Amino acid sequence: MLQRTNTIQRNNVARMDTLTVTGTYETAGAHSTRTLNQNLQSLDATLRSMAGTYTQLDPLQAAVSVNIRGMSGLGRVNTMIDGVTQTFFGVAPAGYHGNGANSGAGALIDPNFLVGVDVTRGNSAGSQGINALAGSANMRTLGVDDILFEERNTGVMGRFSVGSNGLGRSGMVAMAGRTPFSDTGSIGGLVGISGSTVHATYNNGSGRSSSEFLGEDPQFMKQHPRSQLYKLEIRPDSDNRLELSGRSYTNSFNRRDLNSEDYYLKYNYSPRSDLVNLNVQVSNSRSRQDYEYQALSAYAQAAVRNRSNSFDINNTSRFAWSDYELDLLVGGKFMDTTYSRNIVREYEDEGRNGFMPAGRQKISSLYSTLTLRRDIYQLDLGLNYTRSNVIGNKPACPDTIRCFPQGAARLDLTDTAINPSATFGVQVAPWFRPFVSYSHSSRAPNVQEVFFSNEGGGSMNPFLKPEEAETWQAGFDIFKQGLLTEKDTFQLKALAYRTRIRNYITSESFFLCYDGARCKDIDNSYADFNAHIAINSLTPVTTRGYELEARYDAGIVYASLSWSKQKTDQPTSIVSTTQLGFGYDDMSDLPNSYATLDIGARLLDRQLVVGGLAKFTGKSRRLSTEGISLDTNRVEKEDMPSIPTIFDIYASYQLSRNVMLRASVQNVGNKDYAEALNRMNQDLYYAQEGASVNTTARGRTYMVSTEIRF
Repeated sequence: MLQRTNTIQRNNVARMDTLTVTGTYETAGAHSTRTLNQNLQSLDATLRSMAGTYTQLDPLQAAVSVNIRGMSGLGRVNTMIDGVTQTFFGVAPAGYHGNGANSGAGALIDPNFLVGVDVTRGNSAGSQGINALAGSANMRTLGVDDILFEERNTGVMGRFSVGSNGLGRSGMVAMAGRTPFSDTGSIGGLVGISGSTVHATYNNGSGRSSSEFLGEDPQFMKQHPRSQLYKLEIRPDSDNRLELSGRSYTNSFNRRDLNSEDYYLKYNYSPRSDLVNLNVQVSNSRSRQDYEYQALSAYAQAAVRNRSNSFDINNTSRFAWSDYELDLLVGGKFMDTTYSRNIVREYEDEGRNGFMPAGRQKISSLYSTLTLRRDIYQLDLGLNYTRSNVIGNKPACPDTIRCFPQGAARLDLTDTAINPSATFGVQVAPWFRPFVSYSHSSRAPNVQEVFFSNEGGGSMNPFLKPEEAETWQAGFDIFKQGLLTEKDTFQLKALAYRTRIRNYITSESFFLCYDGARCKDIDNSYADFNAHIAINSLTPVTTRGYELEARYDAGIVYASLSWSKQKTDQPTSIVSTTQLGFGYDDMSDLPNSYATLDIGARLLDRQLVVGGLAKFTGKSRRLSTEGISLDTNRVEKEDMPSIPTIFDIYASYQLSRNVMLRASVQNVGNKDYAEALNRMNQDLYYAQEGASVNTTARGRTYMVSTEIRF
């Protein structure tokens, strides 16, 4: 298929918020939805509670990195905030990795501003499926309706929390208002500010301070992030709606100043016609990373800039043909993302470094979806066409190195892809719907892969091909009311999937042989050359697994369960290690299985909620703490110690219509362990002697919060 051309509801009564995941079961396929700020779980913990979804933890980055079925990073997961794709790529100094660095894609967002998150896995349909190999995650921020009570035109919401064991304190205040100027027209707005203090250290389950296994980093890790959120909603009449939004994030820690700004304009035109429902979105995102003097060992000064502009337009038409009901969506999307850097090196040629490759990527796409419904049958068809350009400078190779082109050059690599998808579901009974789906997805090589240059032009690969994935899924949805009692509900989604990825992009270590070619023969090569080069795997990568999400709600009591089991043969990338590098990829594997069980009860006319969480994590592997193997010149992996089941408890009380109180105890058993997919647990080749990578998780932690709304 590829060608190469070089919510929070408004309430009028004092009633508890309930955790609703109905959206998970409404759509056939692998979809999950969560409402945030319900049981004082972090954003990472909430994402990890979804089937097939995980996060890469990195306390040095301050960004959330979503992992879907073992895949993460730019283009493998399309991470969005309010529908805007996030392109931030952070490089964080890491003293506990031997003055190296951790690097990775993520989203800079204050969780106080979030109301929910939606995740789609294994489907390339629609705008969110553009250049997204494994799936997409969209985090939704506060809107005017989330703050205002239904009968009021003005409102205020405040969220405040404090936690023990290094969690620190956090607070947010948002004000909103709406004024009608006609029978169908109104104007509304929202202004929010948020800030937190996060301490540098904490104690693990045995009472040991994290300062003992973080090297010199704790002295730089205390954080004071600050965020602002602005929204303006204009509804001239019932047919038109315009929304403008601005969001900023600033943080200074770990010898690095972080600044991020996001702006978007959304317009919706939906007249009284089934043929027109027009949506337009224009966005601008920018971020800066400014490093202190010698924060990165080889650089006297360093600064990074990232800018991304996007335009997305689509229209949905609904009509009938014969006995069929049809929904047709047609749209187009354009993204233009630039990464630039300004560095002053202590030594060596500027062209030979692996720090934050500079370049530009432009993605243009056309996409469409067609939904056909007849009787109990529904068929969803998707098709998108994507064209990607990766543009940047390649330095000249010296005469001793054979490369193409040999001299300095401006590279412009163009790729095109056509990605179809289909989902077929049958409503066999009002409560039971099986489904099967197929999706072809692709991801173009990104700037960080093409222009990685630890050995200058000799480590760049201008022939890198896009990744292609074929995903098959089969499963069923159950939605049953009155299962055990007259008013209870039972929901379940279960599925199996298999993904086969061709041209999977990884990286390997190459030496410079005496004839000028890059090779694997260390005995027939120069000692001062070791290029880490991005390549396409010759062997297809296969990922397969099972996912289940279920919920039972009887009003007074409720329970929910998510469970995932997966297996993959993804190769380990040499640039994952911080030894001689910048830790560009995941440092550990997704656990082979994991699950979250949430059980609770609503008491005192449902104003008091008490509950508990059990978090199970199966076997996982990480980069060897011995670093790069001298025998194989590869980064080996080792089994992580067994991770115990972690229990949390929580409670919330609706004191009045305007005040909600919450409390939680996390890691109730005070277990001493290391979390999966946490960068603190891997690759400590240069770590101080005696530093532990097996007990880095936070011990028992208490947290209380209040939400005020009036």
